[in-house]
Amino acid sequence: MQDLLPLLLNGVGGAVLGPVLMKLTGGKGSLGTIMGLVGGVLGGVGVGQASDLANFDLASLMGGGDLMRAVANLIEGGVGGGILGVLAGKLAK
Repeated sequence: MQDLLPLLLNGVGGAVLGPVLMKLTGGKGSLGTIMGLVGGVLGGVGVGQASDLANFDLASLMGGGDLMRAVANLIEGGVGGGILGVLAGKLAK
């Protein structure tokens, strides 16, 4: 179950923060809940991999600990979902 928790948090972040970030950055169209979940998981994994590649740990910058790791997973999912939402909105034009 602990292996799935980061993916679940990425999905929630993508479903909640993804559409907000998409609208703020100029993306058009409606990103539904299912697309937000998928975008959050895929984008969150991608953002997580990119931050690992750059030796950048968001949770340790926020103070470390399990709670900060959960918040970092939510943020990564939201950013990833937002990026994928903007790209999908631009492609749909």
